Amino acid sequence: MNINLNEKQKIAVQHKRGSLLIIAGAGTGKTAVITQRILHIINSKWAKPNEILALTFTDKAAEEMLSRVDENLPLSYGDIWISTFHSFCDRILRQEGQYIGLDTNYSMMSSAQSYIFFRKNLFKFSLNKFRPHGNPTKFIDDILKHFSRLQDEDVSPTDYISFAKKLPKRTKEQKEEYADILELATVYDEYTKLKIENSKIDFGDLIILTIRLFREKPNVLKKYKERFKYILVDEFQDTNHTQNVLVNILCGLDPKNDTEKIGKINPNLTVVGDDDQAIYKFRGAAISNILQFKQLYPKAKEVVLTENYRSRQEILDASYSLISHNNPYRLEVTEKIEKRLISKIAFEEDDDVVSLVVAQDEDSEAEWVAKEILELTGYGEGNVSDRVQKFDKEGQASFVELIPDRKYKFSDIAILVRANAHADTIIKNLRYVGIPYKVGGSRGLYSRDEIKFLIAFLKVLVDYKDEISVYKLLTLPIWNISAREFIEINRLARENRVCVLEEVENLLEIRLGEVDSESIDINSSNILNKILSENARAGLSLLLTILNDSFKKIKEGKSTGEILYDFAKESGYIDSLLEEDSQQTQFKVTNISKFFNYLQEYEKNNADSNIYEYVDYLNYSIEIGESPLVDQMEMSDYDAVNILTVHSAKGLEFPCVFLVNLVSDRFPSQTRRDTIPIPDGLIQESLSGLDEKEEHLQEERRLFYVGSTRAKEKLFLTAANFYGGAKRKKKGSLFLYELLDRDISEEFNNPKVQKNDKVGSMYEAKEDSILPRDMKLSVGKRVSYSQINIYQECPKKYEYAYVLQLPSKPSASLSFGTTVHNALRDFYNMIRIAKEGLGLSDLPTEEDLVTLFNKHWVSFGYESKSHEEKRKESGEKMMKEFYKKVYKKKQVPYRLEESFTVNLKDSSFVGKIDRMDLVDTVNGVAHVEIIDYKTGKEKSKTDIKKDLQLPLYAIFAEQSLGVKVVSAKYVFVEHGSEIEVDISEKRKERASENVYEVINSIKEKDFEATPDMFKCKYCDYRHICKDAIL
Repeated sequence: MNINLNEKQKIAVQHKRGSLLIIAGAGTGKTAVITQRILHIINSKWAKPNEILALTFTDKAAEEMLSRVDENLPLSYGDIWISTFHSFCDRILRQEGQYIGLDTNYSMMSSAQSYIFFRKNLFKFSLNKFRPHGNPTKFIDDILKHFSRLQDEDVSPTDYISFAKKLPKRTKEQKEEYADILELATVYDEYTKLKIENSKIDFGDLIILTIRLFREKPNVLKKYKERFKYILVDEFQDTNHTQNVLVNILCGLDPKNDTEKIGKINPNLTVVGDDDQAIYKFRGAAISNILQFKQLYPKAKEVVLTENYRSRQEILDASYSLISHNNPYRLEVTEKIEKRLISKIAFEEDDDVVSLVVAQDEDSEAEWVAKEILELTGYGEGNVSDRVQKFDKEGQASFVELIPDRKYKFSDIAILVRANAHADTIIKNLRYVGIPYKVGGSRGLYSRDEIKFLIAFLKVLVDYKDEISVYKLLTLPIWNISAREFIEINRLARENRVCVLEEVENLLEIRLGEVDSESIDINSSNILNKILSENARAGLSLLLTILNDSFKKIKEGKSTGEILYDFAKESGYIDSLLEEDSQQTQFKVTNISKFFNYLQEYEKNNADSNIYEYVDYLNYSIEIGESPLVDQMEMSDYDAVNILTVHSAKGLEFPCVFLVNLVSDRFPSQTRRDTIPIPDGLIQESLSGLDEKEEHLQEERRLFYVGSTRAKEKLFLTAANFYGGAKRKKKGSLFLYELLDRDISEEFNNPKVQKNDKVGSMYEAKEDSILPRDMKLSVGKRVSYSQINIYQECPKKYEYAYVLQLPSKPSASLSFGTTVHNALRDFYNMIRIAKEGLGLSDLPTEEDLVTLFNKHWVSFGYESKSHEEKRKESGEKMMKEFYKKVYKKKQVPYRLEESFTVNLKDSSFVGKIDRMDLVDTVNGVAHVEIIDYKTGKEKSKTDIKKDLQLPLYAIFAEQSLGVKVVSAKYVFVEHGSEIEVDISEKRKERASENVYEVINSIKEKDFEATPDMFKCKYCDYRHICKDAIL
């Protein structure tokens, strides 16, 4: 892909040696520059792909960067390190964590899991003031937030205790402060140790433990410093202090311990950012990192990108007027540079680019926004519902006939709010007029209806008296129970003073979980026969059968994932969704699959967890708003108005932007302090001269600036005098004065939009979110050998697994394979460490291998506890046999779990080689044998001859990893056997042809089933596949 770069961009891309600070204003092509710089470094042979580290903040940003690199690199390349900070640290700790006593098979805790873990161990901690007798859990949230902020500031437990002990204790107030801080510091230390003892860490630990590893083990740091010849950091203004320390340490400068090096080294470090777009202080981000970058690296070259390829000049000038009010705490002032953005896009003349509209009240403001959207899209005051061609089942517009020659589509328009709650009135009015819309931002997976039903089922199993969940479950359409019928059952339950399920049990004279499912007979109750239709009786009968079986499975110790999977299958829930062939359905099924993936991940990390603990975790996650985000990659593929928070709009752009609710206390928001603040003496960031209130105001101003610079052609600023029924008139936002650079009091004194200026009665939709109609699936973009294998087994199975992403049943064989692979990886890593002399003097023993096997044991997917115990016992024997028969002490593991990516036209083939052993080194090139572990049935020689995995891996390892593959073999661990694989040129050629054929078929969406009685019998999707032979 050829990208035309301007002169400043070229300078940034082509900079060869030394530090580089790229100050990239909004819309100046930041992503293109950083991607082109990576490509230029590789193509100029300054570094190999696996010698470059690029760090960013979101998985989405990392994926986008990796995708752009994929598209532009020739042929194949090694494992390029493009990732988030947390993923990078996770990778380091999994490989090297044993040096600091860390179990490298640790589990990651989310905020909800951390809360539950802390609560579970609450009385093990030396708490006094912060564990009141009347409400011992009162401060858990605040304590954990406090610890997280300490991690952001690179404050270890030792640092905190040392700080506490030095505090003065002369006055009563000082003694109280000393006691409080020492209590917190002590618990911080206890909690940190307890996590390590239990092989658990949280996201803050990832970075602070990696820093500790590098500080305490210079040999490990040396290895990574030598590996990464170039380091790039995107969105540098969003880094917190600890992330900045990590980057500096990798560059050879530890600000805490290497003060004499400050200003004297000039590493190949590129940071890209814009101080005017630093909006994550609430997450610990430190704007001082970018403001003070040149104090650490004064020799850094500075490139300022000001040519804007997004917005009209009027929008840029107004935004500059606003952000200038943050002077002198901006790079423009401190570095004496010009940051005023210059538009490089030609637009038609327009006298009304930036406009302010004030309404009498909140409803009037929302109504005006809806009306203006109708005008922009060519509907005027006409009825949108007249042009609606298709509604979804809930009555929301899912396809609107387009008006010819209209200037703007619905998807060209974004409504940006300061907080999610501010969107409610806007949404109500858009629904009222039938305008299609979609809600982005942090409204997550757990709030979606298709997921709420699954959660309701789990909650009912844990507490069948949870009437809200019972109602949600019973009103699932597949049971055919109407609202009126539910009301009748509920009325009976109230009359008898029991819960709904108890009433049903009493009417049928059964107890769920204690009877044979065959004995559940709805028709045995005359009352139920009278109040329920035939379809409803059949539905209720099925539900009671599933609940009965599920209660039994809980007693049998079945995993939550298995129980939920059986519910989804036996109830026909997923089948019912697939009956309607639409992108909306596909989106729902993808969300269900995502929910199952998160559940499986939870169970992997909490092997002894049961359904009660999982529901407890879910409840708390929902309570604190911790919910996986619904994928927003599809946001641009559906013609609907975008509703987002300003934070979630960062990085996006729209022709028309509405910034709404622009009054004081809403935007800017009120200052909020931590309940348990960090002592000032431990805070690293400081902008001298600013108090806390002014710092908050500057952050809010930057957020407003981000919002205004999302607009390409039109920026609408709206506000109202009254919100939420309040009687006190609101003041206009300070930022309106600053952005418009004029007095706005007249607009607020005489609002343009008066109360009850109705838009016109239109179709009222019921759904709270529109889903993409033409969701673009990344079919065949990144393909692995296992995907190719499944496609060749059955294209329809591939479609279910990788296109629709339907959940599959937890598999014992997959769990066992994961256990074995992880154990062998760590075993050979211990060998590598011993041979390299990095800390272990002796080679690992047979006992070490068995210990690793047990440490990595994954316990879900087994039929029963006895099944798991027997499999574990056989696995331990298998490891002993492997040590005796397969392991050879002369083997030198060259690389372990080495990833590679190969470009195949417009697709990428990705893989991971379990092990490479060094055979010889010829002219500086490593000659290796590649090994792949198999934990299933040993393949016959005929099957091995047909198998193309290792010939493919041999091709791609040579292309991307710079090695010569001289031999390859499968190790069938369970059988203690090794089988050589033919990797001749003829075999490689056949394997390569095979890959291209399969990828082409996938891209052509050829998913026709190839049913076979044996294959279908063991297929996870046999119950929903119409072609299955059963």
